[in-house]
Amino acid sequence: MSNNLKEKTKIAVFWNILNILFSKSSRLITSIILARLLFPEDFGLYGVALIIIRLGRRISKFGISTVLVQKDDITKPEIDTIFTVSFGLNLLVFFILIAGAPWFAQFVHNHAVTNLIKVIAITFIFNTFLMVAESILKRKLDFKHISLGRSARSMANYLTAIIMAVLGFGVWSLIGGEVAAIVINMAYALYFSHYVPRLYYKHAIFKKLYSYGMRVSLVDYLNYFINNIDYLLIGRYLNMQALGYYERAFNLMSLTRRQVDRSMNEALFSAFSKIKDDRERIVRNLKQILNYTALIAYPVSIGIIFLAPSLVYILYGPKWLPTIQPLQIMSISGLFQTIITGFFSVIFALDFLTDRIKAQVVYLVLLTITIYFLIPHGINGVAWAVVFSSLIYVFLILRIIRIRLSFSWADFWETQKAPLLYGLIQICISWIAFKIGLKYVKATSIPMFFIMGTATIIALLTAHIIFRDQGYRQLFGEISHVLTKNRRHTKG
Repeated sequence: MSNNLKEKTKIAVFWNILNILFSKSSRLITSIILARLLFPEDFGLYGVALIIIRLGRRISKFGISTVLVQKDDITKPEIDTIFTVSFGLNLLVFFILIAGAPWFAQFVHNHAVTNLIKVIAITFIFNTFLMVAESILKRKLDFKHISLGRSARSMANYLTAIIMAVLGFGVWSLIGGEVAAIVINMAYALYFSHYVPRLYYKHAIFKKLYSYGMRVSLVDYLNYFINNIDYLLIGRYLNMQALGYYERAFNLMSLTRRQVDRSMNEALFSAFSKIKDDRERIVRNLKQILNYTALIAYPVSIGIIFLAPSLVYILYGPKWLPTIQPLQIMSISGLFQTIITGFFSVIFALDFLTDRIKAQVVYLVLLTITIYFLIPHGINGVAWAVVFSSLIYVFLILRIIRIRLSFSWADFWETQKAPLLYGLIQICISWIAFKIGLKYVKATSIPMFFIMGTATIIALLTAHIIFRDQGYRQLFGEISHVLTKNRRHTKG
């Protein structure tokens, strides 16, 4: 990367991470409040409604907005054509959701879902404006305003949900938060992107952009089924309470992971798209990204496993204790998914989409089969099915990068060796501390939370004294450098 592009990418990642720290800390506080105001059944209903809404979001995207970032040059007529096609798709999805809501409610044996879907479908009217405006900001690597807009979105969501929950609206509190959030985010993105929406369509432009956008769409559709097949099967074969416990476990596990993955990949996709012809630079930067990601992912995932009993009890209360075990199990799959997240920006930028689609199909089939056979064991069985399938998916994605980018197993091991060794020491010390702590306090108690938190810090310090890995020093050095640069840029 040129120095200018590298600095812009670092600042873009910084703003995304800053947004995550703000929005996710707010989300954690909000989830605690809502978990005490609402019931597992409310979250179960909300989770079921989101299954069909997320499918609609995938369909409405159609991969077209990604072209705005990936394409070397883009014209105003091309942007307007993309907006027009996207608006038409979103409008179509809106009407399909309105018409199909009763059928889906019948499928999951809960008619209360019907009206929830109909109301949240309103967000598709605003979705096109937000999607195009954010894509324009991404082209400019202006992740500062993207992040600030998303932070405003988070605040609108959480404040609306809390106020409505206090007033006794139940599950509608969560739906109201979703609608308020997208309206605020859309208005902010349109203002700072300086994009004035215009209905314009030229078939020659659409045809030229169609091929890449279609493959992006297939990736998105498959991601939807991968991310929701567990929710769908639990809602179908278990009950809303079980789904509520599973939804809380999944969201607590992915509280930061999904957004870190998304935000990092957005910034890296924009950067890699600009240097897609220089494979050597891509490999060099990819190795650094994988190492930095692993240095954070291992201690966080391992820490959640040991902190889960006290964490769930302290945050949500005794009625949410069935959430503990699936949370611990899914932290393993969360680690697997985070390890390979750096590959996805490369796959999109270099257009390895056909290979990824094949890997996703294998992953989806395997995931569906394993969940189906393990669902008699409840949500813990579903969580183990996700872990097993995620491990296979890691190898499938690695295979793509090895073949298409000359990225060897040795290169990957180089990025994971130090984090893995640190993680093994963390597991040993945390396990000893947990066993000793159980002699004096309960696993779900506040003292146990502090015992395990202290054990995690001691483990990391011990590992660093033993191995003295340069990766952590470089990571904190990069963070310090970006903070300094951004502070100067803000003052200027």
